[in-house]
Amino acid sequence: MDEYKKYSMCINCMLCYAACPVYALDPLFVGPAAIALGQRYNRDSRDEGAEDRRDVLASAEGAWACTYVGECSVACPKGVDPAGAIQRYKLTAATKSLKEFLLPRGAR
Repeated sequence: MDEYKKYSMCINCMLCYAACPVYALDPLFVGPAAIALGQRYNRDSRDEGAEDRRDVLASAEGAWACTYVGECSVACPKGVDPAGAIQRYKLTAATKSLKEFLLPRGAR
C-alpha cells in the first residue's frame, strides 16, 4: 500500500498543471496529475491495466515530454510528488521496452 498511497492523495486541484512549464507550452502533454494517477494504479498489485495505460503514459505526449523541472511537486498542496511519479514511470517504461527488445518472445 505504501507504493501507491502517496499518489492517491491527489485532490484534482490542477495546481500541478498551472505550475508545469511543459503543459504551458504543449497542451497535448498528458500532464503531471494524469501520469501520477496512472502511476498510482500501476503500483497497485490488484490492478491489471498497466499495459492499457502504457500507450498513453509512455508516448511522446506522456511521461517522455516531462523535462523534470519539478514545479508540479512544489505546487502540490497534498505532497503527491507528480514529478517523482513521472520519473519513476520513465524508468518502468524504459525497463519494459529494453526487456521486450533484448529478451526472446515468451521469456519476459
